[in-house]
Amino acid sequence: MIGVRAKASALMALVLAGACSSATDPLPRGALPLDPPAIYTTWWEEVEGCAGKTADFAAVSWYYVPGEGGFSAGSKPDVVGVWRPAGNSITLAQYVVDNGLVVRHEMLHAILQRTDHPAEYFVDRCAVLVVY
Repeated sequence: MIGVRAKASALMALVLAGACSSATDPLPRGALPLDPPAIYTTWWEEVEGCAGKTADFAAVSWYYVPGEGGFSAGSKPDVVGVWRPAGNSITLAQYVVDNGLVVRHEMLHAILQRTDHPAEYFVDRCAVLVVY
């Protein structure tokens, strides 16, 4: 069980390091278009529910970076996900495209239209759905 917790903590650190983006950051190198899996619409609705806000899922552009590790986003060297205000896009490391905690974390950024991590949403309201 400790190994799982250590992996979860490492994943949380990677997400936190990467979820912030500036309005002008380009797509990460090597990013490819991602056709969001059907489960993403369910996850989106869950995040809207906990946030108490709605947003247009279809307005988000989705990308993934192939490979077994993280990617660089802006000044952050090893992240697993990032929401970019410019273009309203979410980019994920390939190995986390099915990880609900990571995907919903980035969805929360997109729904809030914020790159920061307000505790009201990431800790209080949506903590069970997003990695923080």
